[in-house]
Amino acid sequence: MIYRSGLNPKIQRNFEVFSPCDFIAAITQHIPDKSFQLVRYYGWYSNKMRGQRDKRTAEEAKGAGLGVQVIDVSEHKPRRIPSAKWRELIKKVWEADPLLCPKCQKEMRIVALINERDVIERILRHLGLWQQGVRVSPARAPPEIAEWVIEPCYDDPFPDYDTEPVMIYANA
Repeated sequence: MIYRSGLNPKIQRNFEVFSPCDFIAAITQHIPDKSFQLVRYYGWYSNKMRGQRDKRTAEEAKGAGLGVQVIDVSEHKPRRIPSAKWRELIKKVWEADPLLCPKCQKEMRIVALINERDVIERILRHLGLWQQGVRVSPARAPPEIAEWVIEPCYDDPFPDYDTEPVMIYANA
């Protein structure tokens, strides 16, 4: 039996001669085992989608050229200021009003919400409140031997309670 294929660069020919049994054995080597996972990725992560994305971005880059991109901000909704509920919850839990000035005891109002770390750092550095480093409490000594508690291991599914003594040592 002669099997024809594309040109094999190692053996420099495009055919292979097999006996029928050898041909079936060679073909069945390529059949995956039962329950063998053939498809690695689905959807967005599949090879097909990756190719489509690459093709689309290449077309967009080619079509866009060096043009200026205009962004419409008319429908932009700024982050909302949290409702007054959060203030009441903090008052209830910590018994402190977060919007009460600690110096003059007058009510403060929220002007902006700042989440960017570098902006917060600049503000605190300006006020002289920025502290570099982390405060770590000193380590404690290990427990004394008298404080140790020795308990039996219950991992054995069939313990021999008749021969194993149960010992617990603790401060007496």
